[in-house]
Amino acid sequence: MALNNSSIYDFVIVGAGPAGLTASIVAAREGFKVVVIEKGEQAGPKPRGEGMGHYAIVDDILGKDFLSSIGFKSNGDRVWHSPGNLQITTTFREYPHYFFEWREFIDRFVEKTKEVGVEILLKSEVIEPIEKNGICIGLKYKDESSNINEIYGKAVLDCSGYAGVIGRYYGVPYDEEINCPIIKCLVSEANIEIEKTPGLQFFFIGNGDLDYSPNFPPSVAYIFPLENKRLEVGLMLRMAQVPQMKTVIVPDDKEILRVWDNLKKNYPGFSEFFKAAKIDYEEVTVLPNARMVKNFVPRPGIVLIGDSAGFVNPFGSSGLYYSMEMSQFWVKNIAKKMKEKEDIWSTENIEEFKTAFENYDVYTEVKGLYNLIGAFEYKIFNRLRTAEKINKKWEYISNLLSQA
Repeated sequence: MALNNSSIYDFVIVGAGPAGLTASIVAAREGFKVVVIEKGEQAGPKPRGEGMGHYAIVDDILGKDFLSSIGFKSNGDRVWHSPGNLQITTTFREYPHYFFEWREFIDRFVEKTKEVGVEILLKSEVIEPIEKNGICIGLKYKDESSNINEIYGKAVLDCSGYAGVIGRYYGVPYDEEINCPIIKCLVSEANIEIEKTPGLQFFFIGNGDLDYSPNFPPSVAYIFPLENKRLEVGLMLRMAQVPQMKTVIVPDDKEILRVWDNLKKNYPGFSEFFKAAKIDYEEVTVLPNARMVKNFVPRPGIVLIGDSAGFVNPFGSSGLYYSMEMSQFWVKNIAKKMKEKEDIWSTENIEEFKTAFENYDVYTEVKGLYNLIGAFEYKIFNRLRTAEKINKKWEYISNLLSQA
């Protein structure tokens, strides 16, 4: 295939979510030629509700005070409900937290990419990496007309998430070790007064607690308040301990939906939010929050970022802040080597990148959260396991939750 300048970039980024768009904005501001490849019809194609803290990076990328202009401010509390909703613990954050509509959030990213000249290729699906001499130098992708194209870059950043083709190509065990099934659901006309209940709500469900599905994995049902009686609600299956739990049978999507329908109708406390509520969107999907990917650079030339790397907060399962920080870190470090005209992907540089990232405070925080939730879930969902035992130890559990 004959190449032309239009198919050669400094940064080729896969995925037009917050991670990929942050990476593209940072790279373009550094003066580099950037393209984002997105298989959906628009950036951040799937509907969802979301929330995040008001961190400095949000102002840097999206503009000062943008988040507060679109978001409903929470007092930062998280409300944890024991199995059967018998006991409740509330923990608090020390920084402003906002819940907001996903489309407004993503549209702002797109607006910022246009300001700095980022090219976004929509309806374009990555097929596989292109390698030369053991280095990834580009990608093959299929465009909206089903034509196969090649695109080249000095650095490829995979920000495509849990289903990423690149990570799978290089053997990342997403399905076996990293991804956890989740129901994501948007509702309107919910039974809630958000001014009185502005925090996140989490309901613990132990293995064996549901008489209609006794082998269901340990799970957490959740509530994210938006505005005007709108919520994102869902069910997170906690799979990290499942391989060691003989009493669990991994459910298929049909069984997950059956359990979900029962929870909406009958689960103490949780079902109250659904009285007269309208379901606007609902699907079974996954979150990459069982553990982090072991190697963020699976091949010279490629970096896995954000959800593609399992780089999320495994407690709340939000990766927005962490993926934005990770994107900025890797782009700035790679950009420095590009500007110095170095061999970017030498063994020495890759080790330098990795060491710097592992010493980065955001990496340390995420690693600490994974260590904490690993110990937490082992004690709660594996050793205690049932509603009766978890409720008996709720004071101890509350102390652990205060560290999350």
